[in-house]
Amino acid sequence: MLAQDAPRLGIFGLVEGTDPLVVAGQTFVVPDEAPVISPLGPDAVFELGDTVAVVATVEDSRLVAIRLMQVFPVAGPLSDVTENTATVMGTAVHIPHGVTARSGQWVALSGLWSGETVITSRLRRIDWDGFGQLAGVVEVLDGTEIDRIGGTKITGVQAPKGGFEGSFWTLTGSPERAGLRVRLISKGVFGGEVDLVLWQGYASLPVASQTYMIHGSGITGTATDALMPDAGSLVRRCAAQGRVVKSAPEGLEAAFDLLGCAKYIPVD
Repeated sequence: MLAQDAPRLGIFGLVEGTDPLVVAGQTFVVPDEAPVISPLGPDAVFELGDTVAVVATVEDSRLVAIRLMQVFPVAGPLSDVTENTATVMGTAVHIPHGVTARSGQWVALSGLWSGETVITSRLRRIDWDGFGQLAGVVEVLDGTEIDRIGGTKITGVQAPKGGFEGSFWTLTGSPERAGLRVRLISKGVFGGEVDLVLWQGYASLPVASQTYMIHGSGITGTATDALMPDAGSLVRRCAAQGRVVKSAPEGLEAAFDLLGCAKYIPVD
Protein backbone atom coordinates (compact mmCIF):
# COMPACT_ATOMS: atom_id res chain seq x y z
CA MET A 1 0.00 0.00 0.00
CA LEU A 2 1.36 3.41 -0.93
CA ALA A 3 1.54 5.93 1.87
CA GLN A 4 -0.78 8.36 0.09
CA ASP A 5 -3.43 5.72 -0.56
CA ALA A 6 -6.41 5.37 1.77
CA PRO A 7 -6.35 1.82 3.17
CA ARG A 8 -9.03 -0.60 2.05
CA LEU A 9 -10.42 -2.51 5.01
CA GLY A 10 -12.38 -5.75 4.80
CA ILE A 11 -14.86 -6.66 7.54
CA PHE A 12 -16.66 -10.02 7.50
CA GLY A 13 -19.28 -11.21 9.93
CA LEU A 14 -22.87 -11.11 11.09
CA VAL A 15 -25.22 -8.15 10.94
CA GLU A 16 -25.90 -6.96 14.49
CA GLY A 17 -27.73 -3.75 13.61
CA THR A 18 -29.30 -2.26 10.49
CA ASP A 19 -29.78 1.46 11.21
CA PRO A 20 -26.92 2.20 11.29
CA LEU A 21 -25.38 -0.93 9.80
CA VAL A 22 -23.32 -2.89 12.32
CA VAL A 23 -21.29 -5.92 11.17
CA ALA A 24 -18.97 -7.89 13.45
CA GLY A 25 -19.17 -5.13 16.03
CA GLN A 26 -18.24 -2.37 13.56
CA THR A 27 -20.57 0.53 12.74
CA PHE A 28 -20.64 1.81 9.16
CA VAL A 29 -21.74 4.85 7.26
CA VAL A 30 -23.33 3.49 4.06
CA PRO A 31 -23.58 6.04 1.21
CA ASP A 32 -26.49 5.62 -1.19
CA GLU A 33 -24.06 4.91 -4.04
CA ALA A 34 -22.28 2.03 -2.27
CA PRO A 35 -22.95 -1.12 -4.34
CA VAL A 36 -24.73 -4.05 -2.69
CA ILE A 37 -23.97 -7.46 -4.18
CA SER A 38 -26.28 -10.33 -3.33
CA PRO A 39 -27.47 -13.60 -4.86
CA LEU A 40 -30.94 -12.31 -4.01
CA GLY A 41 -30.56 -9.44 -6.46
CA PRO A 42 -29.73 -5.73 -6.35
CA ASP A 43 -32.69 -4.86 -4.12
CA ALA A 44 -31.56 -7.13 -1.28
CA VAL A 45 -32.00 -5.60 2.18
CA PHE A 46 -29.76 -6.65 5.06
CA GLU A 47 -31.44 -8.04 8.15
CA LEU A 48 -30.23 -9.10 11.57
CA GLY A 49 -28.19 -12.29 11.36
CA ASP A 50 -27.20 -11.87 7.72
CA THR A 51 -23.62 -12.65 6.78
CA VAL A 52 -22.00 -9.67 5.10
CA ALA A 53 -18.57 -8.73 3.76
CA VAL A 54 -17.95 -4.98 3.78
CA VAL A 55 -15.13 -3.07 2.11
CA ALA A 56 -14.62 0.25 3.86
CA THR A 57 -12.34 3.23 4.05
CA VAL A 58 -11.75 5.56 6.97
CA GLU A 59 -13.09 9.10 6.81
CA ASP A 60 -13.03 11.41 9.85
CA SER A 61 -12.48 8.39 12.14
CA ARG A 62 -15.56 6.64 10.72
CA LEU A 63 -15.87 3.51 8.64
CA VAL A 64 -17.46 4.34 5.29
CA ALA A 65 -18.68 1.37 3.26
CA ILE A 66 -17.68 1.38 -0.41
CA ARG A 67 -18.83 -2.17 -1.26
CA LEU A 68 -21.15 -4.63 0.50
CA MET A 69 -21.67 -8.29 -0.32
CA GLN A 70 -24.23 -10.65 1.15
CA VAL A 71 -22.79 -14.12 1.70
CA PHE A 72 -24.67 -17.40 2.04
CA PRO A 73 -22.39 -20.23 3.22
CA VAL A 74 -24.86 -22.66 1.67
CA ALA A 75 -28.04 -22.39 -0.39
CA GLY A 76 -30.06 -25.25 -1.78
CA PRO A 77 -32.67 -27.88 -0.84
CA LEU A 78 -33.10 -29.03 2.75
CA SER A 79 -33.04 -32.72 3.61
CA ASP A 80 -32.90 -34.87 6.75
CA VAL A 81 -34.65 -32.17 8.77
CA THR A 82 -34.97 -32.62 12.54
CA GLU A 83 -35.99 -30.13 15.22
CA ASN A 84 -32.77 -28.13 14.98
CA THR A 85 -30.57 -29.78 12.35
CA ALA A 86 -30.72 -30.55 8.64
CA THR A 87 -28.47 -31.08 5.66
CA VAL A 88 -28.12 -29.10 2.44
CA MET A 89 -26.33 -30.93 -0.38
CA GLY A 90 -24.57 -33.09 2.22
CA THR A 91 -23.51 -30.26 4.52
CA ALA A 92 -24.85 -30.30 8.07
CA VAL A 93 -26.62 -27.09 9.07
CA HIS A 94 -28.08 -25.78 12.29
CA ILE A 95 -31.75 -24.71 12.25
CA PRO A 96 -32.33 -21.68 14.49
CA HIS A 97 -34.70 -22.09 17.43
CA GLY A 98 -38.29 -21.39 16.55
CA VAL A 99 -37.79 -21.73 12.79
CA THR A 100 -40.02 -24.25 11.04
CA ALA A 101 -38.38 -26.09 8.16
CA ARG A 102 -39.13 -29.21 6.17
CA SER A 103 -37.27 -31.42 3.75
CA GLY A 104 -37.54 -30.27 0.16
CA GLN A 105 -37.67 -26.57 0.96
CA TRP A 106 -35.09 -24.43 -0.83
CA VAL A 107 -33.28 -22.12 1.54
CA ALA A 108 -30.41 -19.65 1.67
CA LEU A 109 -28.64 -19.81 5.01
CA SER A 110 -26.75 -16.96 6.61
CA GLY A 111 -24.28 -17.89 9.30
CA LEU A 112 -20.72 -19.00 9.91
CA TRP A 113 -18.79 -22.21 9.40
CA SER A 114 -17.81 -24.30 12.42
CA GLY A 115 -15.81 -27.20 11.07
CA GLU A 116 -17.95 -28.80 8.37
CA THR A 117 -21.19 -27.41 9.82
CA VAL A 118 -22.94 -24.11 9.19
CA ILE A 119 -24.15 -22.44 12.39
CA THR A 120 -27.17 -20.70 10.92
CA SER A 121 -28.01 -17.17 12.06
CA ARG A 122 -30.81 -16.56 9.54
CA LEU A 123 -32.80 -18.82 7.22
CA ARG A 124 -34.50 -17.53 4.09
CA ARG A 125 -36.87 -19.56 1.96
CA ILE A 126 -36.05 -18.99 -1.70
CA ASP A 127 -37.34 -19.90 -5.13
CA TRP A 128 -34.12 -21.29 -6.58
CA ASP A 129 -35.28 -24.68 -7.80
CA GLY A 130 -32.35 -26.22 -9.64
CA PHE A 131 -29.73 -23.79 -8.34
CA GLY A 132 -27.36 -24.13 -5.38
CA GLN A 133 -24.46 -22.24 -3.85
CA LEU A 134 -21.56 -22.81 -1.48
CA ALA A 135 -19.25 -20.18 0.02
CA GLY A 136 -16.21 -21.07 2.08
CA VAL A 137 -12.80 -22.72 1.97
CA VAL A 138 -12.31 -25.68 -0.37
CA GLU A 139 -10.69 -28.74 1.17
CA VAL A 140 -9.41 -31.97 -0.40
CA LEU A 141 -10.58 -35.22 1.19
CA ASP A 142 -7.59 -37.11 2.60
CA GLY A 143 -6.23 -39.71 0.20
CA THR A 144 -8.56 -38.66 -2.61
CA GLU A 145 -8.83 -36.10 -5.37
CA ILE A 146 -12.30 -35.03 -4.24
CA ASP A 147 -12.74 -31.38 -3.30
CA ARG A 148 -15.40 -30.25 -0.88
CA ILE A 149 -16.73 -27.34 1.12
CA GLY A 150 -18.18 -28.51 4.42
CA GLY A 151 -19.75 -31.89 3.78
CA THR A 152 -20.56 -31.13 0.14
CA LYS A 153 -18.57 -32.83 -2.59
CA ILE A 154 -17.68 -30.56 -5.50
CA THR A 155 -17.87 -31.94 -9.03
CA GLY A 156 -17.78 -30.55 -12.54
CA VAL A 157 -15.04 -27.99 -11.95
CA GLN A 158 -11.33 -28.04 -12.53
CA ALA A 159 -9.17 -26.45 -9.88
CA PRO A 160 -7.85 -23.07 -11.02
CA LYS A 161 -4.16 -22.61 -11.73
CA GLY A 162 -2.36 -22.87 -8.42
CA GLY A 163 -5.22 -24.80 -6.84
CA PHE A 164 -7.89 -23.54 -4.52
CA GLU A 165 -5.07 -22.48 -2.15
CA GLY A 166 -7.15 -22.60 1.01
CA SER A 167 -8.82 -19.34 -0.06
CA PHE A 168 -12.46 -18.35 0.21
CA TRP A 169 -14.50 -19.36 -2.85
CA THR A 170 -18.12 -19.01 -3.91
CA LEU A 171 -19.34 -21.89 -6.08
CA THR A 172 -22.68 -22.02 -7.88
CA GLY A 173 -24.30 -24.82 -9.83
CA SER A 174 -26.72 -27.72 -9.70
CA PRO A 175 -27.40 -29.38 -6.34
CA GLU A 176 -26.98 -33.12 -5.92
CA ARG A 177 -27.89 -35.28 -2.94
CA ALA A 178 -24.52 -34.78 -1.23
CA GLY A 179 -22.81 -32.56 -3.74
CA LEU A 180 -22.79 -29.58 -6.04
CA ARG A 181 -22.08 -29.78 -9.77
CA VAL A 182 -20.37 -26.47 -10.26
CA ARG A 183 -20.91 -24.09 -13.15
CA LEU A 184 -19.38 -20.86 -11.86
CA ILE A 185 -16.62 -20.05 -9.36
CA SER A 186 -15.57 -16.79 -7.76
CA LYS A 187 -12.64 -16.13 -5.41
CA GLY A 188 -12.80 -13.96 -2.31
CA VAL A 189 -15.47 -11.78 -0.75
CA PHE A 190 -14.00 -8.28 -0.93
CA GLY A 191 -13.81 -7.81 -4.70
CA GLY A 192 -10.03 -7.58 -4.69
CA GLU A 193 -7.17 -7.02 -2.29
CA VAL A 194 -7.69 -5.28 1.04
CA ASP A 195 -5.00 -4.01 3.38
CA LEU A 196 -6.43 -5.21 6.68
CA VAL A 197 -9.23 -7.66 7.48
CA LEU A 198 -11.44 -8.07 10.53
CA TRP A 199 -13.03 -11.53 10.38
CA GLN A 200 -15.68 -12.98 12.68
CA GLY A 201 -15.83 -16.75 12.82
CA TYR A 202 -15.46 -19.92 14.86
CA ALA A 203 -12.03 -21.02 16.03
CA SER A 204 -10.70 -24.48 15.15
CA LEU A 205 -8.88 -27.04 17.21
CA PRO A 206 -5.10 -26.58 17.05
CA VAL A 207 -3.94 -27.48 13.53
CA ALA A 208 -0.25 -27.44 14.50
CA SER A 209 1.79 -26.44 17.50
CA GLN A 210 0.28 -23.18 18.78
CA THR A 211 -1.57 -22.63 15.49
CA TYR A 212 -5.32 -22.39 14.86
CA MET A 213 -7.67 -21.44 12.02
CA ILE A 214 -10.83 -19.44 11.76
CA HIS A 215 -13.20 -21.85 10.07
CA GLY A 216 -14.37 -20.89 6.61
CA SER A 217 -11.88 -18.05 6.19
CA GLY A 218 -8.47 -19.33 5.19
CA ILE A 219 -7.04 -17.26 8.07
CA THR A 220 -4.59 -18.80 10.54
CA GLY A 221 -3.34 -17.47 13.84
CA THR A 222 -0.77 -18.37 16.44
CA ALA A 223 -0.88 -18.19 20.22
CA THR A 224 0.80 -19.78 23.18
CA ASP A 225 -1.02 -22.89 24.34
CA ALA A 226 -2.49 -21.05 27.30
CA LEU A 227 -3.92 -18.33 25.06
CA MET A 228 -5.27 -20.46 22.21
CA PRO A 229 -8.96 -19.70 21.62
CA ASP A 230 -11.28 -22.47 22.74
CA ALA A 231 -12.21 -24.70 19.82
CA GLY A 232 -15.68 -23.75 18.62
CA SER A 233 -15.62 -20.31 20.23
CA LEU A 234 -16.82 -17.32 18.23
CA VAL A 235 -13.90 -14.95 17.75
CA ARG A 236 -12.95 -11.78 15.91
CA ARG A 237 -9.43 -11.36 14.61
CA CYS A 238 -7.63 -8.83 12.44
CA ALA A 239 -5.49 -10.31 9.70
CA ALA A 240 -3.27 -9.38 6.80
CA GLN A 241 -2.33 -11.74 3.97
CA GLY A 242 -4.19 -14.60 5.64
CA ARG A 243 -2.44 -14.34 9.01
CA VAL A 244 -3.74 -12.93 12.29
CA VAL A 245 -1.81 -9.79 13.20
CA LYS A 246 -1.03 -8.85 16.80
CA SER A 247 0.27 -5.37 16.01
CA ALA A 248 -0.49 -2.84 13.32
CA PRO A 249 1.19 -3.39 9.94
CA GLU A 250 3.23 -0.40 8.82
CA GLY A 251 1.02 2.42 7.62
CA LEU A 252 -2.14 0.86 9.09
CA GLU A 253 -1.84 2.03 12.68
CA ALA A 254 -4.97 4.22 12.57
CA ALA A 255 -7.08 1.51 10.92
CA PHE A 256 -5.78 -1.09 13.40
CA ASP A 257 -6.87 1.15 16.28
CA LEU A 258 -10.24 2.06 14.73
CA LEU A 259 -11.15 -1.62 14.23
CA GLY A 260 -10.13 -2.35 17.83
CA CYS A 261 -7.81 -5.11 16.66
CA ALA A 262 -5.71 -5.15 19.84
CA LYS A 263 -8.68 -5.92 22.09
CA TYR A 264 -9.34 -9.19 20.23
CA ILE A 265 -5.85 -10.59 20.97
CA PRO A 266 -5.34 -12.13 24.42
CA VAL A 267 -2.21 -10.87 26.16
CA ASP A 268 0.22 -12.69 28.43
